[in-house]
Amino acid sequence: MLISTKAIVLKTIPYGDSSIISHLYTEDHGKITVIAKGALRPKKTTGLILELMNHIHLQYYYKNTRNIQILKDVELIHQFSILRSKLDAIILGQAIVETLDKSTLDNNPSPILYRLVWRVLDKMNDNEVNCWIVFAFYLYQLSLRLGFMPNLKTCCKCSAIFSYAFIDEKTGELICHDCNSQGKLLLNKECLIFLHRFEKIHLDDIMLETINKMEMFGVLSFLEIFTSIHIDGMNRVRSFDIVQKLLKQ
Repeated sequence: MLISTKAIVLKTIPYGDSSIISHLYTEDHGKITVIAKGALRPKKTTGLILELMNHIHLQYYYKNTRNIQILKDVELIHQFSILRSKLDAIILGQAIVETLDKSTLDNNPSPILYRLVWRVLDKMNDNEVNCWIVFAFYLYQLSLRLGFMPNLKTCCKCSAIFSYAFIDEKTGELICHDCNSQGKLLLNKECLIFLHRFEKIHLDDIMLETINKMEMFGVLSFLEIFTSIHIDGMNRVRSFDIVQKLLKQ
């Protein structure tokens, strides 16, 4: 069966002398794996089109008896060239596609996740947008779409209402000062308000959001710990370490 769909490139691995195996998140069929035979041969453009983060349109031959499908043709929709011109945006973009790859199952379609990822990458391709805020928005929305909503209002242990909160690194939840015995990661009132806005804010309004570097560190630390504990596969996202190092600079 020949299938035609749009996709985001999540991962690409050289195979043999001239072929490529790619993980793609498609609009219609969720995450799939395809092999592009001869993609690295001279004068072939397939290898460039299947570059990480690219938004593509592809045709592939599908058989339910095999795990790796055979690519027939692929065209580039968007390369996000502005995103690729900034180091922090590149690293955050790589973290976005890696988290989607690690947290989703094969052949489990979710048009909402597909739209979330390509819209987030497209928004980060804007020089006027703070890519760190977009990344935080993505992690929050990814968690919601996968069925996990963080409790930002009350302590997970005693139900006290927060004025500020600590991150429990064992449970990934927020706790109050009285219940905090070891947690050192603090979310102040501004961090909590910032996270609350992610429940209702539209991605197109993200330019109106502001946050300082220290508060962003707290927000991302919480979202990374929360998703790593609650979402299968997120604890294997290597990009998180690089994101934290970049934010600490």
